[in-house]
Formats: sequence, structure tokens, C-alpha cells
Amino acid sequence: MLKWVLIGVGSLAAVVAVFIGVVWFLFTREGDDASALTEQGSAEVLELTDAGSSYIVVYRYDFNGQTFYGKTSIYRKSMRRGDTYGICVNPSNPSQHTEMNPGCPPEISNGVFEGVEQKPSL
Repeated sequence: MLKWVLIGVGSLAAVVAVFIGVVWFLFTREGDDASALTEQGSAEVLELTDAGSSYIVVYRYDFNGQTFYGKTSIYRKSMRRGDTYGICVNPSNPSQHTEMNPGCPPEISNGVFEGVEQKPSL
């Protein structure tokens, strides 16, 4: 009987340890390294869909004579086609960018995105 109690307590301790490990990982992990995104730019909203609390946006930006497109979700109260918003671009690889949040490089990054040469569809 004591053997089964010890097995049960050990199993419970293992489950709790795994749960604490997962929570620790989720709250201490680093996001994408946005330190190379040092140049300010501007993205223009080409198409958008209202997704309730956010907008799904197809956008365009130009950097050093090159045009890039992307698609992302943006959390704003209102947004229209033709609106612009600030982005940070990697001058060594201008397809890499993220939303300016605040300044460049951004203090908070929602991820580093890769711009593409052809406009994506919504």
C-alpha cells in the first residue's frame, strides 16, 4: 500500500514540475532578435479585413528603391486602406522588418517578418 502512495506522490510531483517548467519557458523566452532593424520606414495599407479586435492587413513598403509586400494582423481601433504605419527595417537585409514599437530598433517586437516581392492575397 505504501508503495502505491509513494508512486502517486511521485507522479503528482512530476506533473507539477513539468507544468512549472512549461510556464517558466513561456514567460522567460526571448522573442525574435530585432536589434538589426534600425532604419525607420513606412508601410502603406493596401487591403484589409476587419477581424474584430484586429485587422488583417496586406501592406507595401519601399526601402532603397526596392518594394516589399507583407501580410499581418494589426491591433488598432480603426484602420482604412491607404493608411500608413511605422516600421523598422534591417538595412543589410531590407526584406526583414517589424512594426515600430516604439522607435528603431523596437523596444517590443511582435516578431521579425520577411517582406516578399509579390503582393499576397487576403
